[in-house]
Amino acid sequence: MRLAAHGVAKGPLPMTTVTARTGEVVLVPVEGGQRPTLLALILSGRMTPAAGSVTIDGDDDPRLLRRRVAVVDAPDVSAPVDDLPLASVVTEEFVFSGLRGPRRATRRLLADEGLSDRAGTPIGDLPAADRIRVLTRTAAAPPDVDALILTTPDRHGGDTSSWLDTAHAWAARGYAVIVLASAGAIAAART
Repeated sequence: MRLAAHGVAKGPLPMTTVTARTGEVVLVPVEGGQRPTLLALILSGRMTPAAGSVTIDGDDDPRLLRRRVAVVDAPDVSAPVDDLPLASVVTEEFVFSGLRGPRRATRRLLADEGLSDRAGTPIGDLPAADRIRVLTRTAAAPPDVDALILTTPDRHGGDTSSWLDTAHAWAARGYAVIVLASAGAIAAART
């Protein structure tokens, strides 16, 4: 799979080009405000760019992009409200993805991630690594998803290795992974 954006721009988002392939992690520096969320929405076919184009395997069909590209934890779009309990967030994500047995799947996911005892914890109180790992896993649940866009994981603090490890783990599972973060966070991740 190849996800490619050529010269996309909209509003405050300057012209941006990104290419990601199955099994890769691509780190994209995007600074400030709405820019990371705008880019995530454009890359996933949920917003039309004012300039440029986005394709998946050469196809520019926004429906195909929406089905195959998941946006993870984007502010004001897919990020959960901080005071919702972890289990409720996971269940809701599974319901939206059409997964059968979402409550059972939630219990299984929390057990797999070693977070069963944190089911009632507000997601905003979780360590950044746990939040990003769980939200990435729920975003990857729909069977057609093969690309993930982690949107400003650095805003939650913590060590950059927490979100970078998650990104690499999903790339190793055969996903294309794009991380939109500040230039400083990306520089720290590369060292």
